[in-house]
Amino acid sequence: MTYHLKDKTILVTGASDGIGQAVAAALGAEQANVILLGRNEAELAVTQSKVEELGGRALAVPFDLLQFEDYGKLFLALKDQVPHLDGLVHCAGDLTRCTPMVHVETEAFRKMLDIHLTAPNMLTKMMMPLFKRAEAASIIFTGCDMMEEDQAHWHGYGLAKRAMPYVAAMWQAENPNKTYRFNTLNPGRTRTELFKKAFPGLHGRHVPAPVQVAPAYLHLLSDASQDIRGQSLNAVDILPDLKNYIAPEADAT
Repeated sequence: MTYHLKDKTILVTGASDGIGQAVAAALGAEQANVILLGRNEAELAVTQSKVEELGGRALAVPFDLLQFEDYGKLFLALKDQVPHLDGLVHCAGDLTRCTPMVHVETEAFRKMLDIHLTAPNMLTKMMMPLFKRAEAASIIFTGCDMMEEDQAHWHGYGLAKRAMPYVAAMWQAENPNKTYRFNTLNPGRTRTELFKKAFPGLHGRHVPAPVQVAPAYLHLLSDASQDIRGQSLNAVDILPDLKNYIAPEADAT
């Protein structure tokens, strides 16, 4: 299936591994122009090679999203290299471990809020002039199961992700009838390093790999979803076959 994203310019955060890398590679297969943001330069180079081998073009930009004072420099660097942005996919994430709130240190709590809530909002704000230059643009925030479920031990990570549906709805409400749109996507449990840290007792074979959820992001980047605005969606609703990869918890050993 093609999503008609050839020559579109898409910025992907967390592009050095996991879902971010899978989305970037999928965009490469669509022959898109992909801007790769991530902290690890060596891993970004791997993603860049994957994008280019699949037929896309990639610009790797080593960048720490927690360095908010550098966002302006990032924008100035990009605006001179790309005419506009047709999309922004927020995939950057981190998690040390799941633990009760009573055991969480302030610094760790703030880091979870910053990387999963502050960073995607501030980066979206900073890139707004590039969205306005595009014929149309799609901004995707990544959520998780906590958007709809009350789960213990996720502290700042869970609180930030719980806010994601409101984040997309707020941005859309503040930008009605614009050519750019905002949505939140819950990929569900996905076989990433973060999943391994959060669910060490579950076997990965019962969970979709990042490459299997990437098409849900491409759908939201494509014109096929142009009427979806300010919504919170689940990847499994876009890609029903994902249900085949989810086994009952009792079997996930």
